[in-house]
Amino acid sequence: MIRNDIDKVIDRTKKFTTSRRGTLIQVKGIDELVCPSRPLNSFGLPDNMEPYLDSLMEGFMCYWNQRKHIEDDLLPALSPWYGIAEHSAFVGGHVDFSKNTSWHHQFINTYEDMGKLSLDENNIYLKLVIDGLKYIKEKADDRFFIRYRGADGPMDIANVVRGNDIFYDIYEEPEMLKELMDFCQKAVLFTLTRQKEIIDVVDGGVITGFGVWLEGNSIGHISEDASTMISPEQFSEFGKPYTEKVTSQFDHVFMHVHALGAHNLPLIASIDKIDNIEISNDPNCKRAIEIYKDFEEVLKDKTVIVNLTNQEVKENLEFLKNHKTIIWYDAATVKDAVETVSLVRTLGYE
Repeated sequence: MIRNDIDKVIDRTKKFTTSRRGTLIQVKGIDELVCPSRPLNSFGLPDNMEPYLDSLMEGFMCYWNQRKHIEDDLLPALSPWYGIAEHSAFVGGHVDFSKNTSWHHQFINTYEDMGKLSLDENNIYLKLVIDGLKYIKEKADDRFFIRYRGADGPMDIANVVRGNDIFYDIYEEPEMLKELMDFCQKAVLFTLTRQKEIIDVVDGGVITGFGVWLEGNSIGHISEDASTMISPEQFSEFGKPYTEKVTSQFDHVFMHVHALGAHNLPLIASIDKIDNIEISNDPNCKRAIEIYKDFEEVLKDKTVIVNLTNQEVKENLEFLKNHKTIIWYDAATVKDAVETVSLVRTLGYE
């Protein structure tokens, strides 16, 4: 295993999971560490999966070999990553790749196009994820874990395949939109259950696509990005019921939301089985830590994941001490990473 202290990391993670409050810290990146990489669009994807994944693993191992002595809580785990389009392109449609991401284009231009949607085991973008997981697992050689790639939530898939027309559909085609949403919730389960058959079981749990360990029969991440664009009343009718159909099948669910969508956070937090909520920082709005504090009562029984600066950690030590939080940290240097991990360790568990 690439971490020689992996037993300690797992032990801290499991103690944190069963605690009422406490803090973990995962150092996600370190600016001064340089590893080989190639542009995503230089491989000829969706063909040439294996050369691309070899390159991905090379960069992953480079990073871990340079940060072995950082005693944080990040589990060494990897899954295929092709930008973002793989979260929805497995239902049909066209994808473009750029240097560092991918786009899945709208292809349900009217509801007469619904027949273009399918859940096909042989779809190339599903195979990139499923066959990619298998390929990485073959190559891992017990050096690291295999984790979920994750998935878009039902409304996020609908927002891609139908484009922003879905926001007009709320008023003009509500019943057709609900039909689309029902397909999309089935699509979420279609990809996640197939991923779950391959990923590693780690001490009775799984590692989400965002690197957080969940106990038992669990999934993550799923996302509610499109909810930032609609009201709570609209989310209650067109979003929440379909996400609940997904989450009801599992023990624990990791949900990705945005600070910009804080107005729907209470509804999302009320969905059964969603007990890990990551709040992403967004431009031109409050930082995620401030959203966390604004919705302290709503989130009191959740594990909340936020990306913080060193200064934000220092300014919020008392708040963090009284809540259950996983801090994601992007360090400038190895020294910065070590010092910030040491600071977080003073918070402990209870």
